[in-house]
Amino acid sequence: MFGLISRPDTVQRDTLQNIINTKEYTLNFIKAEHYKKAHQTSARYDIGISEFEKAGFDEIYLPGCHAPFVKDAVVKIAMKLEECIPITLNDTILMIGSVMQIELDDKMLNEDGFVNLTSSEALISQGLDAYFTSQEIGRLPYAKP
Repeated sequence: MFGLISRPDTVQRDTLQNIINTKEYTLNFIKAEHYKKAHQTSARYDIGISEFEKAGFDEIYLPGCHAPFVKDAVVKIAMKLEECIPITLNDTILMIGSVMQIELDDKMLNEDGFVNLTSSEALISQGLDAYFTSQEIGRLPYAKP
């Protein structure tokens, strides 16, 4: 399961409405070099306009999911909407989704099943306008008293 927060729906939120209507959505991890294109997908385009196309991303559809993926994403996750929870504290919406499918390059997968996002130069965002890359500082065993 993944939780995804949507800003308040006090204005038209096409992505939120599409997720509610179709019950499916995708999470796409893209390379850091595409951060400006990724940021552009957050613009408020008119209904029926593809933000992927406007930002310069190619779409791809994978079997079993009706929502589009970013073709060049290094990790593609197909999600099924399970529940929307209104957060009255700030009028945001917590969308809970279950993972239907994950596609990633085998080179990112360590022998123990760990997905090494650092090796793919995956983009990380913070807030509405800040973008970063990750750098692993270490892995530790399960903590015990």
